[in-house]
Amino acid sequence: MIELKEIRAIAKELLEYAEKKSEVKEAEAYVSANNLNVYRIAYHTDIPSNGLEEPKSEEDFGLSLRIMFKSGKYGMGVSDSDFSRKGFEEAYSKAFESMVLDNDFKGFAKGKKGKPSSVYADKKILKLDEEKAMAKAYELITGAFSAMKKTKFKEGFNITGEMDALAARMAVENSNGISAAEENTECFSTLTTDLEVNPHASGTSFESSTHLAKLDCEGCAAESAEKSLSMQSPKSLDSGEYKVVLSQIAVAELLYSRFDIEIPSLEYNANPFKGREDERIFSDKLSIDDNPSLGGMICSKKYTDEGIPTKKNTIVKNGVFKNYISNNYYSSKKPEWKKYGQTNGFRGGTGRNYGSDVSVKGTNYTIQKGNHSHEELLDEVKDGIYLGRMWYTYPVNGYSSFDFTSTIRGDSFIIKNGEISSALTPNTFRILDSFESVFKDVLALGKEAKAARSWGQDALVLTPEIAVAKMKLKSISKGIY
Repeated sequence: MIELKEIRAIAKELLEYAEKKSEVKEAEAYVSANNLNVYRIAYHTDIPSNGLEEPKSEEDFGLSLRIMFKSGKYGMGVSDSDFSRKGFEEAYSKAFESMVLDNDFKGFAKGKKGKPSSVYADKKILKLDEEKAMAKAYELITGAFSAMKKTKFKEGFNITGEMDALAARMAVENSNGISAAEENTECFSTLTTDLEVNPHASGTSFESSTHLAKLDCEGCAAESAEKSLSMQSPKSLDSGEYKVVLSQIAVAELLYSRFDIEIPSLEYNANPFKGREDERIFSDKLSIDDNPSLGGMICSKKYTDEGIPTKKNTIVKNGVFKNYISNNYYSSKKPEWKKYGQTNGFRGGTGRNYGSDVSVKGTNYTIQKGNHSHEELLDEVKDGIYLGRMWYTYPVNGYSSFDFTSTIRGDSFIIKNGEISSALTPNTFRILDSFESVFKDVLALGKEAKAARSWGQDALVLTPEIAVAKMKLKSISKGIY
């Protein structure tokens, strides 16, 4: 993999190349390289297999130029897998050909004094030992086997999932004094255990870390297996309004669906927080930050993709909505948006992505912990539901509304007299509620936070379990289970 010092030198050279062009007023040079290793798990008790299937790696690298021309127009160009002068020429040519007039573009970010956050990359991922990584991935299998063996489960089962390890490097230079470079590492494991019983039972778990040695693959696998075993002999409930304990994964799914705090959505009247700044919207027990400097969290960054040092942003404080997140473009677009800062300008995709323009992305959404144990949260609810996993969570009634719909997928249970009574039959409940309503009446927050990431989500969510006073649920498809 290309070293960070090489990437930084290429970015400097690329900026110098662009600034020599007579048509250029300002330029930003961005260079990145990513190396992703994927270890897929596929095991079935009745089908011969190695368990670890398709170990593979993928590397991508390239550069991009964003240019403000003297004509006032803006353009962006990309060159894939080419750091030579030819690649420079390709990126510039594409930027020139694609330029458009954007009167809201005021120029690139300006260099600022200040020490960036401390975010440490793992040398064991940057220089990955393939055999050690495979051994780590096999822990997903041994962890699941150990959990199954303890219960003496006799039926067939299969486990599927993967362990990924990513090393990413980037450098950015611009005409306004920005000069930044960074390398990041992340690894995560996810596993689903399916039992061949009637009705079907499954359990899913997720773990992540910036350091391979700290990734708990065995714990992830054991939790997945234990969840699947606990999902046997499920029962259904009637439609109604229930008290609910939300798992960390369920909280992450809800935030992904209706926690839109990115400035761009304000322009399209597609933001449920619009016009409610400094208003108490949720329970005073709820406080949420976007914190890019948390150790061990895979979305932590020292610099944005515009080269600006990241910083913690308070989004919700004791139920009061306080802050949006923004980038340089949107913070400069309107005077009233300047107060939101410009510390969330990132390019989409896996790792650091030279091929995308800068948008607004969250990092680590962090929900303040409470002081309740898991058992105390169940006791707080008394009679209700433990909601473990959701899917197909979508906004309804427009993007400016907090309303959403979702389906309870699995890892969920019926609570009676403050204890787990039985598993809740998967896919028999649809949630029809409001994000605001759900979090307006928080009963209690757990004292143990866990990192979770929903499918397709850029930001990580570090959250405790949360007990809420009510959630509207509609029974569906009961007859097929």
